[in-house]
Amino acid sequence: MKFQHAYLCISAYYHGKFAKRSKVPYMNHINEGLNILDKLGADRDTKAAYCLHPIFQEDNVLLNNFNQIANRLDISSRVMLFVMEYRNVANRGLSCYQVDNPDHIYLSPIAEVNLMLVADKVQNRKDFLKYHLNTHEKSMELDIYFKNWLRALKVTEAMYEKLIEGIETCTYGKFEPVVIG
Repeated sequence: MKFQHAYLCISAYYHGKFAKRSKVPYMNHINEGLNILDKLGADRDTKAAYCLHPIFQEDNVLLNNFNQIANRLDISSRVMLFVMEYRNVANRGLSCYQVDNPDHIYLSPIAEVNLMLVADKVQNRKDFLKYHLNTHEKSMELDIYFKNWLRALKVTEAMYEKLIEGIETCTYGKFEPVVIG
């Protein structure tokens, strides 16, 4: 599957959908995440998988979306592997589960999936800090949740700041690489 097809697929899937609290279009998560993945030097398959991850993440839509979307599109086995492994890892560490210790957060043995997780958690934390810190009923827990995920992914505060720098200023574009380590 070409990256452009994955991007068009998620654009159509998210068309007209907005976050309830912040009113930010869902597509913002994809655009900003792709900008982060560019900074991380991710390849096109990783970015395609990142585009598709929301379509297959929730249990209640997995089978229907797989039958309706995955079977119609020419998704490579590599991209689908990344999507399913992302789903596996991310769903193990949802905020509804206690992740009070970064050492207890399961990461993937697949480096590309961990890059997707970095993009997801960095972008989600940025939005959390902007729209929900001190106003969400679970603000303290969510703050710890994001910090622990970033610690598990070896993203320092300095790297976090570099990764979010400028990501809100364009729909999707190129940035200087940021090395995680």
